[in-house]
This record gives sequence, C-alpha cells and structure tokens, in this order.
Amino acid sequence: MARAQVRLVADRLRGNADLAPMVGEGRMAVVGAYYSLDTGEVEVLSGAPS
Repeated sequence: MARAQVRLVADRLRGNADLAPMVGEGRMAVVGAYYSLDTGEVEVLSGAPS
C-alpha cells in the first residue's frame, strides 16, 4: 500500500501545472522512492533519471 501511494503522489506531482513544464524540459525530476525502516534501504519506484 505504501509503495502504491508513493507512485500515485509522484505521478500527481509530475502532472502538476507548475512542475510539469520543468519535468517535461528535463530541468527537474520527480522521483518516487520507498525507504524501509527495517533494512535502511531505499527502493526507487518511479521517475529515476537515466
């Protein structure tokens, strides 16, 4: 559930009227990631720049 929420929020931020132009031009990236308190690892879920 938490990972799905991260993806949903990242997608909404990418579509935000103020942020979308910068994302589209490559000047900004919205990266969705999940931090595990158990392992201390970060899992990038969406939007990682290439």
